Amino acid sequence: MTHRRRVMFALALSALTLPFGARATENWPTKAIRIIVPYPAGGGPDISVRKLAEIMGRHLGVPVIVDNKPGASALLGTQVAAAAAPDGYTVAYITSGLVTVEAMTHKIDLSKALQPVAKVNTSAFVAVVPSNSKYHTLQELIGAAKAHPGSLSYGSAGVGSPAHMAVEYMKRSVSGLEFLHVPYKGAVESINAMRSGQIDFSIMVLSSALPQIKAGSLKALAVTTPARVPQLAGTPTFVEAGVPRYGFSSWGGFALPAGTSPAITRKLFAAIQAAAHDPGFQSIQENLGSVTDVSSSPDQFRAELNDAVRAEESVARTIVQQ
Repeated sequence: MTHRRRVMFALALSALTLPFGARATENWPTKAIRIIVPYPAGGGPDISVRKLAEIMGRHLGVPVIVDNKPGASALLGTQVAAAAAPDGYTVAYITSGLVTVEAMTHKIDLSKALQPVAKVNTSAFVAVVPSNSKYHTLQELIGAAKAHPGSLSYGSAGVGSPAHMAVEYMKRSVSGLEFLHVPYKGAVESINAMRSGQIDFSIMVLSSALPQIKAGSLKALAVTTPARVPQLAGTPTFVEAGVPRYGFSSWGGFALPAGTSPAITRKLFAAIQAAAHDPGFQSIQENLGSVTDVSSSPDQFRAELNDAVRAEESVARTIVQQ
């Protein structure tokens, strides 16, 4: 084959392959999409994502499947999602807890591993104890912790998880507090541990705790938001319960593997935005105690994510040094 023919052949091959890639992006999605949730099935985040996935599937015209991969304080599932092909068919569910884990462990660089798409909600947290606990108020729990440092235990979804950080922030607001931290794979395990008497309390996301509170298996002591939440109108805030300057909440959102095309990112964002404002999802959010809070664009979510990482660095360094 002459040089001229080789060049012409290469150009012809390029003409065939480039449009195919463009068509793949233009036609996306053509098959099922998988959302990896790095938390166990049955918890508040899982319930919320499953409803959103159902509605997204209707907008996109393909099944949207939830795949739970808990472990390592949400790192396991996130790393699996980040390693997937950047073709739009694997989506990561990420939370503010993951930001803390990154700041503490540096086992994943969110800015390089993932491409932020949209934040969808924010959630209050609530301090809970087993229904048969002898502690009826947050002040009683704090009083016992001060009287016997290290004797009370609490559960979380792992080191650096939101439940862990919520207690760390409380320790910074009230001097003399020491607790035994017992990490689990997720909120469901932590709840089971409380119900069986293995741990004394937890500060967990309202969406996970609320069903158990309504069922009577857990007792709410205080909520972490500046104002009381409608779902637990009779439960005081931490500030009302005597913990000064305390406030804590979390958010959840979605990201794609780094390198995913901007066109696919925009399409996914539009589907998430539409699904998040669907009355069916809004109803789930209300029942779980979360508030719909959708980013205005993928770029806005990226900026928020970068700000959150910087904000967690100082607190994370303190915890690592303990």
